[in-house]
Amino acid sequence: MSTALRPYKPTVLLVMTLLLAAAGCGEKHPEAVATPPPVVEVAQPVERTVTDYQVFTARTQAVQSVDIKARVTGYLTKICFTDGDLVKEGDVLFQIDDRPYKAALDQAKAGAELARGALAKANAALEVAKAALVKTQAEYEIALNVQKNSPGAISSLELTKRLGARDEAKGGIDQAKATIEEARGSVAQANAALASAQLNYDWCKVTAPISGRANTHFLDVGNLVSQNLTTLTNIVSLKPTWAYFYVDENTLLRFQQIVREGKIQAPRKDALPVQMSLATGKGKPVEGTIDFISNQVDPNTSSLRVRAVFANENGDLIAGLFGRIRVPISAEHKALLVADSAIGTSQGQRFVYVVNDQNEVEYRAVDVGQMHGGLREVRRFREVTDTGPDGRGVLKRVEVLKPTDLVIVDGLQRARPGAKVRPRRVDMITRLVGREAPKKQSSGGR
Repeated sequence: MSTALRPYKPTVLLVMTLLLAAAGCGEKHPEAVATPPPVVEVAQPVERTVTDYQVFTARTQAVQSVDIKARVTGYLTKICFTDGDLVKEGDVLFQIDDRPYKAALDQAKAGAELARGALAKANAALEVAKAALVKTQAEYEIALNVQKNSPGAISSLELTKRLGARDEAKGGIDQAKATIEEARGSVAQANAALASAQLNYDWCKVTAPISGRANTHFLDVGNLVSQNLTTLTNIVSLKPTWAYFYVDENTLLRFQQIVREGKIQAPRKDALPVQMSLATGKGKPVEGTIDFISNQVDPNTSSLRVRAVFANENGDLIAGLFGRIRVPISAEHKALLVADSAIGTSQGQRFVYVVNDQNEVEYRAVDVGQMHGGLREVRRFREVTDTGPDGRGVLKRVEVLKPTDLVIVDGLQRARPGAKVRPRRVDMITRLVGREAPKKQSSGGR
């Protein structure tokens, strides 16, 4: 059986490929379209006078805190304040049963009266003794004169008798004076007992030794309180109030250097103003001053204890609150401020991109400072090391940023040093406010 050879037929796919290839051979390739320079937003730095601050965590403390204790023993009969009240110095807070102390006070008064009566009696006895001395002295002198003029008119026995009466009168005076001194001692003792009894009676009314806010009462009416042992409540003062915080050693040394350079006053000599915000960070910071600095650094923490005082006129700062205290660590100085989004980082070096007159991007290595009003300080000058004529390194101060420079604030990723860009000018502050506004609205809505 023989098989006939079939003629070769190209497939449809192959035919279509050849037709398309043939049609394309007569056409020219289009030229590549040039990519336009990227659009970037640029703004001039904001020039302001600022002060650098360091923030420390602080805790408030009352200037005065007093535990109110009973100064006499007795039963509590009355509580004269409401828990948490604002009290003034001298206000009666508690009443202790004063009847035993009233009886003791009356007894002491009677004893004082008896002592004063005994003193008056002794003074009267002294006057009688003085009169007796005058009388006996006169009689003795008369006898002497008689014996001198008429030796036989008076006997020696009578003269001796009168002399003895005079000496006895003198002894009576000395005894009266001793009795007076004893009576005076008794009066002083009676007065001291009276004063003690009066104190104990007065202490039955427990008063506030300072003005401030009272705690709750720790004992109820009817309980027995013991002298100098039982704590009845606690009072803390409100105006002013303290806040303690700790300054690390590095900040302390840097601050001392600024003081030595005369850029800022030493806080021990002049009141250094500070500001404190509470833990929520909301509301206006409270103004205060530093009034105490410890005399040594704690070797365990390498920190220095510092205290600030605040007037606290409205009484919002209560003891035990956490706060954040801003302490100035530099003098006022002019600074150039840019948005944080305009600052890039490469291998730990901060930089900004500046667009020159030719719309070309320039790389500027910069040193940055603190945030001020939502903008970051960029140092206008920077110290760099250059090679001198002798081949040694020379430290130079170079201006790296000017107030008139156009800094790229948006589109930093699209810019490259030396590349062309299309700058679109914006205002640094207006742009910052525009970006923060939605955040404030959203937080307020929540």
